[in-house]
Amino acid sequence: MHFSLFLGQRVSSAEHDTRAIDLGIEQAVYADEHGFAAVYVGEQHFNDYEPYADGFMMASYLAGLLRTAYLGLSVVPLVIHHPLFVAERANLLDQLTKGRMIAGISAGRPREGGAWHKADLEPAERQRLFDAKLDVVERAWAHEPGDPPLEFDTGDEHGAMPGRLMPRSYRRGHPLFAIGTNTPAKVAEAGRRGRFVHFGPFALGPLTAIAETYRRGLAEGGADAAAIGRAMRWAIHTKMVLVADTDDEAWRLAEGAGLLPAPPWVRRRPGEETLSLREIARRDPGPLAPAMGMPESLSAYLRRIAIVGSPETVAREVARYGDAGIPHMHVRFAFGSETDPAVCRRSLELFATEVMPRVGATPIPGPSPEEIRPEFRAEPALHP
Repeated sequence: MHFSLFLGQRVSSAEHDTRAIDLGIEQAVYADEHGFAAVYVGEQHFNDYEPYADGFMMASYLAGLLRTAYLGLSVVPLVIHHPLFVAERANLLDQLTKGRMIAGISAGRPREGGAWHKADLEPAERQRLFDAKLDVVERAWAHEPGDPPLEFDTGDEHGAMPGRLMPRSYRRGHPLFAIGTNTPAKVAEAGRRGRFVHFGPFALGPLTAIAETYRRGLAEGGADAAAIGRAMRWAIHTKMVLVADTDDEAWRLAEGAGLLPAPPWVRRRPGEETLSLREIARRDPGPLAPAMGMPESLSAYLRRIAIVGSPETVAREVARYGDAGIPHMHVRFAFGSETDPAVCRRSLELFATEVMPRVGATPIPGPSPEEIRPEFRAEPALHP
């Protein structure tokens, strides 16, 4: 199996920004030193989630710290960005990491990016804009020095790229990228086009179903078994994980570790007001929401998003995903800024030293010589 660290912490107030950012950097370095396949940053604006806000800026700082782990973006809401800037910045991260980066991109969520006047886009228009901008990104990556100017009109930006895209990607063709989506039709389309996908938080059953949709799409697009394996290697799915020495201690810590408050679409059911998180997690969850943003019970939310327990318990739960053919888990170990940082550190340490060896965790190798542009193959590594 492969594991990625996700720096997706929420803060309770602006005074905690420094604490959250510094803890994220500390955990990124630790994860890199202990066999994690990747470290991912996100992108948020004007709220209390992921307080570094700009994923590209945060990633550029981390690029100089990571030795073996890939650097990931999960995810860039493409609809609020100029596509040529996204193409440039992804290429720069590809150069800084010598091909060890992957950019997850998506159409964003409703109400995302209100300051960019995109908050009220209808779903069809949001998808149209995403497709138009992704087309520009891909054409910019394919543009060669000496080609005619690249002309574009997304309906949001228009113009021409008169010269070459700077810098060139380190990888042949373009950097690794993935489509962030939980919609079965979009997952199938990405598969048919041979694109990687990033999933959000799913319980095992729904995740297995949508992963099978992706595999079928890949096969329909002509991917062989090796290509399907490479694609599944990057089909991340997100979990909040808290590991402690015992199950009892883990659930006790979970009560104050930032697993709650849950998102506004999650509700306690009658009779749950006085129950502990552990008791609620054991209850019948009722219908599981297929993705974030849809109403569900607190029990269903915990079933979908959280893994809590001792190293033995967490390893058993994690292994179920690997056994189901879903090998890459995207893990948050710091949830809320009110949590004692020592709890987050201990949880990550136990996961790296006791859970990962139990499930056969491995890193993901960097690009092979054939995957690197010929002119860059002789360049020295970032960290010799």
